[in-house]
Amino acid sequence: MKTIICRVMSQTEATSVTTKNGVQPKCYVRLKEIGDDFTDEYNCAVLGNLASVKFQAGTKVAAAIKFRINEWEGNTYQDITAEDIVQI
Repeated sequence: MKTIICRVMSQTEATSVTTKNGVQPKCYVRLKEIGDDFTDEYNCAVLGNLASVKFQAGTKVAAAIKFRINEWEGNTYQDITAEDIVQI
């Protein structure tokens, strides 16, 4: 897990998805680390009650993100999940 200080670039509308924990909201948030034009950006999945929170573009936040690598049928995929996002 990594904690970053960043700005919200965009956020999708929350939709309902079925998980092993039941039905819960899910959205995607694009985060960009604060710095110059060449800082890292992360497109994070957000699940649960946090997906219902709307962040305005440009909002400064602290985010705890988790990286996970999956291999399936010979291909490698990276998932990024935001565990917590707090407005600063």
